[in-house]
Amino acid sequence: MKPAVRFLCFITLTQIATCQQARTTSAPANRSQSSQVSRGNIDELAKKAEAAREADQTPEAIRFYKRLLQLKPESTEYWWYLGMLYYESDDYANGQAAFRHVTTGKPEMALGWAMLGLCEYETKDYGRALGHLAKADSLGIPRQGEFYPVAKYHLALLQTRAEDFESAATVIGEFAKAGKDSLQFTEAMGLACLRKPLLPQELPPLERELVLDVGHMMCDSVARRALDLDRDISELLKKYPDTPQIHFLVGSILVSSDPDRALQEWKAELAVSPTHPQALAGIAKEYLKRGQFQDALPYAEKAVTGSPNFFVGHAVLGQVLAEGDLDVSRGVQELETAVRLAPAQPQIHFALATAYGKAGRKADADKERAEFLRLKGPA
Repeated sequence: MKPAVRFLCFITLTQIATCQQARTTSAPANRSQSSQVSRGNIDELAKKAEAAREADQTPEAIRFYKRLLQLKPESTEYWWYLGMLYYESDDYANGQAAFRHVTTGKPEMALGWAMLGLCEYETKDYGRALGHLAKADSLGIPRQGEFYPVAKYHLALLQTRAEDFESAATVIGEFAKAGKDSLQFTEAMGLACLRKPLLPQELPPLERELVLDVGHMMCDSVARRALDLDRDISELLKKYPDTPQIHFLVGSILVSSDPDRALQEWKAELAVSPTHPQALAGIAKEYLKRGQFQDALPYAEKAVTGSPNFFVGHAVLGQVLAEGDLDVSRGVQELETAVRLAPAQPQIHFALATAYGKAGRKADADKERAEFLRLKGPA
């Protein structure tokens, strides 16, 4: 999926709210003659570069911008245009070099980080690409034209490759809610929800139908397309009754509307994948919600035993033990482990505060409630 971002080459950086100040069109009267000549050379070259760029004379435009940067190497604007020209020419290595100058000169410019990340993606420098696309996302990627979905799509792909499946599904879900889940987005959703740390081009051809079917179901779920979703679920269970992850996903979709059916699907997942940590934790959480602590306990225990670094398992086990008065002290320990594994999850701090309260540790409970409020942010 190559960005349809040629338009970005033809708008000024001022128009995308990230440019340096516009160039002064006339030199101060007291400048030296040599400075005036230099300024005139730059202005003349800039006009030629712009004309070549707008005429799609890419090699010529690149030549002019390289000459401009010899005269004015600190210009973020010229580095931006040069980087975009390299990108449009599929010269991603030189594009990377240009956009590094952009991010150095304008570290607050989201588009600079995004373009650097996209070039790195194309050169298969996936670790840096993920970091730089995430940086762009945190700064706020502009939504002009097709640029925003392209940058976010590649961010989701790299999150999936890095096994951050939940974040990737959330990114794709944003587009599904807006009805913009094209085939590529559907495929990306399927990869994330099936927990396959692969890029689309790495997916074995025989698995693509499954990935697309799952992607359709999950996009329909996020977009609340009820009629389509009912059909998706029925067809998916019929086609893939013994495929890992399918029953878990169906249960996750149904848990809010039909928790009994969700329990059935999660237990069916365990028949296919006996140590599936999310299914085990899901069953335990549902029983916890119902106050059936003894029913929840074996599933929570198994979730932790099979996946000791799965913070949700520790959190659920801790709540079952503490809230059910089965072993408050151990419940506190499990919740402390969950906090250590996922310190940015506010609900775990709240659960730990509750457990501390049961254990008579008021000061610790107050501290965890304060942390919960801090992470949750303004109401």
